[in-house]
Parts: sequence; structure tokens; C-alpha cells
Amino acid sequence: MHRGAKTVFSGYFEAADRLGFEFVPILFAATDPGGTISADAFDRLVGEALAGLRDQGPWDGVLLNQMGAAVSESYTDVDGEIARRTREVVGPDIPVVMTLDLHANVSHQMAEQADALVIYHTNPHLDAVPRANEACDLLMRMIAGEISPVHALETPPMVIGIMHQNTNDPPMNGIIEDLLEVQARPGVLHASVGQGYPWSDVEEMGFACYVLHESSEYEASRLARWMAQRAWDKREEFATQVGMTPADAVRYGLAAGEGPVVLLDAGDNIGAGSAGDSTLILTEAISQGADSYLQTLRDPEAVAVCDAAGLGGKVDLRVGGKSDGLHGGPVAITGTVTRLSDGAFEDNRALHAGWTFYDQGRCAVVECDSGQTLLLVSTSIGNVSLEQYYSVDVRPKEFKIVVAKGVMSPRPAYEPIAAEMILVNSPGATSADLSTFHYAHRRKPLYPFEEWATYE
Repeated sequence: MHRGAKTVFSGYFEAADRLGFEFVPILFAATDPGGTISADAFDRLVGEALAGLRDQGPWDGVLLNQMGAAVSESYTDVDGEIARRTREVVGPDIPVVMTLDLHANVSHQMAEQADALVIYHTNPHLDAVPRANEACDLLMRMIAGEISPVHALETPPMVIGIMHQNTNDPPMNGIIEDLLEVQARPGVLHASVGQGYPWSDVEEMGFACYVLHESSEYEASRLARWMAQRAWDKREEFATQVGMTPADAVRYGLAAGEGPVVLLDAGDNIGAGSAGDSTLILTEAISQGADSYLQTLRDPEAVAVCDAAGLGGKVDLRVGGKSDGLHGGPVAITGTVTRLSDGAFEDNRALHAGWTFYDQGRCAVVECDSGQTLLLVSTSIGNVSLEQYYSVDVRPKEFKIVVAKGVMSPRPAYEPIAAEMILVNSPGATSADLSTFHYAHRRKPLYPFEEWATYE
């Protein structure tokens, strides 16, 4: 699954072949964000991983492939706790390197328990393989005794919202330029930033700057502070509200000269933890008569009705809006079932997070009598690959308006076919407007929640 893909594990396998070390995978488990991890799930999964670490050693080094923003019922910093328990098992002398997603809420526990943190530099996430190779290079050099690095972590009191996390655009591309400048300094082994995962209600949530130096704690601290201060000076740019309402976005798409206009649905961002069944944009499309319109909806109940009707069957459905009250209610449609599929597809292009194999579960394409085309799916799956549609004989490029659930993750797939990409600041569990959420456990003060916050 990983050897032919572009994930972090792909990079680990590649580095093992290149550097000639024996790579022993112990456990891999993944899911999209979806709420707090139960204590039982944490205990069973981490227990199994640590049992393998204890029983299959001894080891020369350990790689931890973590996302960096996991929260369980027992631990607000799951990734830091895993690093702590790993260190407890292998002892103080075995090098441990942790790779992290750019959305990590980087904690001091992670930095202290691991000998090195290596974090993605791109969002959309297209650099998992080079970062994994970098992590393995560092690990092998530590094992060989060539380096014994020191680190510094700065966590200025600021949050970067999802709408400003594109590393190709300002102001975020300036932050990445800063870290690349730091990484080129003499003695610096690695530099990273953590954009943070703003929907986590934990103390660690927020922006972070990390520097790994070959010998000087002072230099690591100075450079991490320099990066952090540069970001802090841009804090107002990261706090501006951008994006259209669902109504305005559909209106804009209809008026556009050519298509497809891809509407990025921030409030139903599946990769950030939303349900994938928001009907807010669909409701506007029907109301405004958008009859060249395409989107996915997670609705296994509706898929079952389509299955019963069969290919060519007419269906009366109430689709979407069934998970919670945040994303609109079910929408009544009448249409024809034009495709049925088991939902597995592959894509080996350079996509967000580097996956190759996907499964959207049993799915159905419905051509609505009102003109819209809906791909109804059974699993929570983001719109990160055009093969999602090609696999059911739908061509997104032929539509005037296409909805992609997400903000950054759809871009590598959809930008090549899009006339325009429009941010939609829609309500929902992953709303880009962080003022709509109640936080009980985050740091205070934290900009922009407290505009008077200072960084000293």
C-alpha cells in the first residue's frame, strides 16, 4: 500500500533501500479526524504498538509517523504521550525521530521526548516522501554517532486559520521562506513550523517554530525565536476573514464566463473532521437553478435506496444533512441512478498526503431532475482525487460548478482543471471562522481570540 505511494511510509521504505537499513514496521493505523479518541481505542492501539516495540527489539533507532494533533479522552497531547512511552521502552540512548503533519499542534513534550521532529513544509501536503527521507538521514547519522543534536521550540501565542495555510501564497509562503533560510544556516540540521490544528481545544493548539542544531542550544533558540517573531509580526494578515457565503459562491459560479468554478467548502472539510454531508451549497444550487453542478455527499442510507432501484431507476431521496445540525438539513431530490460502484479507486499522481489507494464505499451517481449531479458515497472521504469521479464515469471538467469539500487538500487534483478556485466560508464543524467555536482548554491569551496578546 505504501511502497508505490507518496506517503511518509513510502519515504521510509525508500530510505531503507537507499541507506541499507532494515526497516521493521510495527503498526500503522489511520483515520480522518472525527472527534476525541476513546480511551479504549488509545489503550489498545498504543498498547499493541508498544508491545511490538518491546518484544521485537533491540533497536538501533525508532521512527514515529504521527499526524501531531491527536486528542484522546485521557491525553490532550496523544502524539507527545506516544513519544514519551516510546522513550520509556527504548531508553535514553536509542535515537527517536518523529515525522509530523504541518497541521501538528507541536508540544514541548514531543520535542523533549524525540531526538528530532521533522515536519512537512508544504500545504497542500506534497512533501511527505522528502521529509521522511530527511528523518531517516537524521536517524542514521545519530545511530552512527555523527551527530548528537539539540533543539529549540518556540510557540508564540497565535493561531493560523485554515484559509491562510496555503504555503504557496502569502502570508504563509513568507514563513516557509524564513524556515528554509534558517535551515541553510551553518550547523542547522532541520527547521520546521507547525501551522497548528485550530479545531483542537487543547493547550498546545497554535503555531510553533522548531530548529534542530548540531551542537548549539543558543543558536537553535535564537533562530527559532527569529522565525516566531517574523510570523508574529504578520499575525494580522493571518487573521483576516476571507471566503464567500454559499449563496454568493453559487451566484459567482453561475455568472463566471467559463468553468468549472471549484467551490472549496471550508465548513464541510472532511480531512479536518467534518461529516461530508453538508447540504448548504447544494440548497443554494437548487434554489438558484445551477443545473451544471457536481458534488459528493456522504449518505449510506440514500446509497442503499439507489442500490434497490438499480441502474436507470428513478429515486425520491432526502440526501445529506443527517449527521448533525451544523451543515444544513436533508434535501429532497428526484432523479435517476446512472452509476453504481463498490467505490474503490486508485490514483498515483502527486496528491495531498500522498495516498494511492482509496475507498469511498458503496456509491451511486444520481442525475437530479433539477439538473444537479450528485455522487453519493458511504464513507467519509475527502475530494482529493479526480479519480473519485472518473471511476464512476463522471468528468468534473464538464461542469460549470464543482464543489470540493476541503480548503487545501483538493487543490493538487482540482487546480489543473479549474477555471477558478473559490473559498467558501461556510458554516459547519470545520468552519474557518474560529469565533463560532467555544474553547474551554486553549491557551490564553491567544491571538486573534485575544487581540491584546503579546509575544515577549
